[in-house]
Amino acid sequence: MPRIQRCSVRLVGRHYCEHSLCVPIERPVPPQLRCNVDQPAGYGSGAGAACGCKTPADLRERVERELRDNIAESLRRGYVLIRVA
Repeated sequence: MPRIQRCSVRLVGRHYCEHSLCVPIERPVPPQLRCNVDQPAGYGSGAGAACGCKTPADLRERVERELRDNIAESLRRGYVLIRVA
Protein backbone atom coordinates (compact mmCIF):
# COMPACT_ATOMS: atom_id res chain seq x y z
CA MET A 1 0.00 0.00 0.00
CA PRO A 2 1.51 3.35 -1.00
CA ARG A 3 2.07 5.97 1.65
CA ILE A 4 -0.74 8.52 1.85
CA GLN A 5 0.32 12.05 0.93
CA ARG A 6 -1.67 15.26 1.01
CA CYS A 7 -2.13 17.02 -2.32
CA SER A 8 -3.03 20.67 -2.87
CA VAL A 9 -6.36 20.81 -4.71
CA ARG A 10 -8.51 23.65 -5.97
CA LEU A 11 -12.21 22.98 -6.53
CA VAL A 12 -13.92 25.27 -9.02
CA GLY A 13 -17.71 25.36 -8.93
CA ARG A 14 -20.59 27.37 -10.28
CA HIS A 15 -20.08 31.09 -10.72
CA TYR A 16 -16.31 30.50 -10.88
CA CYS A 17 -15.99 30.28 -7.11
CA GLU A 18 -12.89 28.48 -5.86
CA HIS A 19 -12.10 26.48 -2.75
CA SER A 20 -8.59 25.25 -1.90
CA LEU A 21 -8.01 22.21 0.28
CA CYS A 22 -5.64 19.35 1.03
CA VAL A 23 -6.69 15.89 -0.11
CA PRO A 24 -4.99 12.70 1.11
CA ILE A 25 -4.28 10.35 -1.79
CA GLU A 26 -2.57 6.99 -2.18
CA ARG A 27 -0.02 7.81 -4.86
CA PRO A 28 3.22 9.77 -4.97
CA VAL A 29 2.72 13.53 -5.07
CA PRO A 30 5.43 15.81 -6.54
CA PRO A 31 6.82 18.21 -3.91
CA GLN A 32 5.39 21.21 -5.80
CA LEU A 33 1.86 19.87 -5.32
CA ARG A 34 2.07 18.81 -1.68
CA CYS A 35 0.30 20.67 1.08
CA ASN A 36 2.36 22.43 3.71
CA VAL A 37 3.18 20.24 6.69
CA ASP A 38 1.11 22.44 9.04
CA GLN A 39 -2.04 22.10 6.89
CA PRO A 40 -4.14 19.11 7.97
CA ALA A 41 -6.12 17.07 5.46
CA GLY A 42 -9.24 18.98 4.52
CA TYR A 43 -7.66 22.34 5.34
CA GLY A 44 -9.26 24.84 3.05
CA SER A 45 -9.82 28.43 2.12
CA GLY A 46 -12.42 30.09 -0.05
CA ALA A 47 -16.18 30.18 -0.14
CA GLY A 48 -16.73 26.43 -0.43
CA ALA A 49 -20.31 25.18 -0.38
CA ALA A 50 -21.70 28.70 -0.03
CA CYS A 51 -21.02 29.42 -3.70
CA GLY A 52 -21.46 25.96 -5.18
CA CYS A 53 -18.15 24.20 -4.50
CA LYS A 54 -19.56 21.06 -2.93
CA THR A 55 -16.93 18.42 -2.32
CA PRO A 56 -17.74 15.38 -4.49
CA ALA A 57 -17.87 11.96 -2.83
CA ASP A 58 -15.26 10.66 -5.29
CA LEU A 59 -12.82 13.56 -4.79
CA ARG A 60 -9.83 11.33 -3.99
CA GLU A 61 -10.35 9.32 -7.18
CA ARG A 62 -10.76 12.50 -9.24
CA VAL A 63 -7.53 13.93 -7.85
CA GLU A 64 -5.60 10.73 -8.55
CA ARG A 65 -7.01 10.59 -12.11
CA GLU A 66 -6.15 14.25 -12.74
CA LEU A 67 -2.59 13.66 -11.53
CA ARG A 68 -2.28 10.63 -13.79
CA ASP A 69 -3.79 12.29 -16.86
CA ASN A 70 -2.60 15.91 -16.55
CA ILE A 71 0.44 16.02 -14.26
CA ALA A 72 2.27 18.61 -16.40
CA GLU A 73 -0.66 21.05 -16.25
CA SER A 74 -1.04 20.54 -12.49
CA LEU A 75 2.67 21.22 -11.99
CA ARG A 76 2.41 24.37 -14.10
CA ARG A 77 -0.51 25.63 -11.98
CA GLY A 78 0.93 24.53 -8.65
CA TYR A 79 -2.24 22.67 -7.67
CA VAL A 80 -4.64 20.03 -8.99
CA LEU A 81 -7.75 21.57 -10.56
CA ILE A 82 -11.06 19.75 -10.08
CA ARG A 83 -14.22 21.18 -11.62
CA VAL A 84 -17.46 20.46 -9.75
CA ALA A 85 -21.06 21.13 -10.76
